[in-house]
Parts: sequence; C-alpha cells; structure tokens
Amino acid sequence: MNPSPTVRNPAARAVVWGASGHASVVEDCARTSGAYSVVGFIDELHPERRGERVSRLPILGGREALDAARRAGVSHVLLGVGNNQARLRIADDVVAAGMELGTVIHPTATVAHSASLGPGVVVVAGAIVGPEATVGRAALINTSSSVDHHCRIGAGAHIAPGALLAGGVEIGELAWIGIGAIVIERVRVGDGAFVGAGALVLRDLPAGTMAYGLPARPVRPTSTR
Repeated sequence: MNPSPTVRNPAARAVVWGASGHASVVEDCARTSGAYSVVGFIDELHPERRGERVSRLPILGGREALDAARRAGVSHVLLGVGNNQARLRIADDVVAAGMELGTVIHPTATVAHSASLGPGVVVVAGAIVGPEATVGRAALINTSSSVDHHCRIGAGAHIAPGALLAGGVEIGELAWIGIGAIVIERVRVGDGAFVGAGALVLRDLPAGTMAYGLPARPVRPTSTR
C-alpha cells in the first residue's frame, strides 16, 4: 500500500459517499489536494435531499446514483461518513460495485514515506502519520491528530481531532479514539472500543468497551461505532 492517493491522473473524477458536515470536510481535502475532481455527493439516508447542494456541489441521489456516475466517467468513491461501521460497510459496497476507493490526504497533513495507508483512508488537515505506521482501509485520521511511528490502526477506526497516539500503539478495527485523547506508547485499544474525549490511556483496553477519564478506565460495554 502506498500513502499517496491511488489515482491514475492528477484529477480523477470522484463522488463523496455521505452528505453531512464530515462529507464536506472530505470534499475539501480532495479538492485542496488536487488529486480528485469531486462531482457530487451520495446520500443513501435521505433520498429527498437529491438536488440539494453541499459545498456548492449537488447531492446526486442514493446508491442508485453510482451507476450513472460511473457511466459519466467517475472512477473513485471517497468515504465521507463518520460512523465507523457504516463507513466500513460502504467501503465493501463500493468495491462490490466495481468502483475504486479513493485515499485522501490533505496537503497540510504529514504522512511519512514509510507509512502505509489502505484504500479509503482519509487524512485530514494538520494530521501526522509517522514512519512505519499502518492505517487500515476506511480508517479516518482526523484534524490535527497524530499517529506516531509503528502504530497500527485497524480498518474502519477513527482517530478524532487532536488525539495523540505515541509510538507502537495498536488501535483495533472500528475503534474510536475521542477528541483530544492521549494513548501512551505500546498500548493496545481493542476492536470496537470507544475512548472518550480528553481521556488518558495508560494500559490496554479490551475490545467493545467504553473508557474515559484520567487515567482512562472501562466503564461499560459499547457497541462498535
């Protein structure tokens, strides 16, 4: 895997799947990077929004709009959905539909040349992905977060704005690291775990648990996000 967007030309035609505030962030990252020419948004949750505009671009419809987009020369789908489970499911649907998942890196983000980003990853403005880090498919590295050297980020996980991961941290599939949280070196956060905003994670967290506080402690089970 390559940290650069896997596109065949400087401005591959793309749609953003999602039409929320996060989708507008993904569109902005794509446009600012110059890697994609976004033609519109897909909103499968609210079909009545077809024709509305997000970031000055139209909502093309639900998933049924993918066929028309492909015939019009759209080759890539960018993942603009915040919910972890939904984002990973959509990634599978896009591949099954014969389209490519776009990897989006904002030009102000820093991705080490030895880092590895899976398909469908989005790295937002100001984020850092360090040397030898691996980010799984459809994961989200949000604004000004930091993923240090040799971290492993599972598929569909979300590193929220301002979260800091020290070296060698492992984040499981579909896990959520809340805004401003800190995870010290070589800690593992299990699949589907949720770390609350501003938490300080000093030891491993089991899969499927919600944890918060200073230091963070598991407080109850949580469904994957």
